[in-house]
Amino acid sequence: MTKNKVNDSALGILFEGVKLYCMHFPKYALYMLFPVFGQLLGLLWVFFSSYLFVTHLDYLIQEIPMLNGFIQLISCMLLIALPGLIIWMKAFWDYLVAYGALNSMTDAAMSTGKIYDFPAYNAVVTRRVGTFILLWLIFSLFSLVSVIPFFWVIGLIFFVYFVLIFQVFTFEEDVSASGCFKRSLMLIKGNFARTLAVLTILFAVTYYFLEQGVSVIFDALKITQLLLGMFEGFASLIPVDGVNTILAAAGAPQITPLDIAHSIIDQIVFFLVVGFTLPLRSITWTMWYKSLSDRDGVPAKVTKSGRKKLDPEILKRAKEKDN
Repeated sequence: MTKNKVNDSALGILFEGVKLYCMHFPKYALYMLFPVFGQLLGLLWVFFSSYLFVTHLDYLIQEIPMLNGFIQLISCMLLIALPGLIIWMKAFWDYLVAYGALNSMTDAAMSTGKIYDFPAYNAVVTRRVGTFILLWLIFSLFSLVSVIPFFWVIGLIFFVYFVLIFQVFTFEEDVSASGCFKRSLMLIKGNFARTLAVLTILFAVTYYFLEQGVSVIFDALKITQLLLGMFEGFASLIPVDGVNTILAAAGAPQITPLDIAHSIIDQIVFFLVVGFTLPLRSITWTMWYKSLSDRDGVPAKVTKSGRKKLDPEILKRAKEKDN
């Protein structure tokens, strides 16, 4: 696949993205395995270790009298949960890095038809880690403001204009964090409607339809029932009496541990689908970036020294692997 074959329409871009995603799905899925499951494993460790500690607290205090104190209890709980927190933080960082590395991975797949070496793609981000962290901080502040209902429409407009910031970071190495936002805005300017169309289709597919499909599969394979048995006991420890009192006064149904367990499972399914389709979104926006960049007169993958083809570190590693 070459970039001049990419259709500029929303459906065309999405079709090409899905095709590339399916062609290299084993590699993309393998790359996302730890960032996705690592976060789930870390959180499950934290919650279930805390659950087991609380349910056996009376016995532990009897056997270990020194635990009979608030500071000692909190310290012990934090110590038990620490491995899970470490796993979660590492997986979460890898997930953030994927926003840049997947773009480089897609560039390699489009240019050579192969995906060579994960550390080489990660290095595209880690060698500019300061700019990358600042980029995420600015984006996080923007996202927090957009959560306020009054700013939803404005937030959506700016989200469309800033949707290519990670592609700009990956392919235009001399651009600062704030420059990534400016460059994305300039690329989208004049292409807002088509970009919104791509965003809408991509959002509907990866955030809704696929999530609904996986939920049906979980139900059919009895995975949902298995997880309900695991989470209902934990959910029974969550204090909801105050909330239920308010709901009862309003005549609304009360919240039960089973409701909480269902909600947790829904969130897990949603996170799995969104996590493993991150490569699809990165592929689509990389193709869109390349299309807009070429029409803008500034080809993708350029620096002050001129045009580049593929990251030399990736080519070096690929050559070593072939040998």
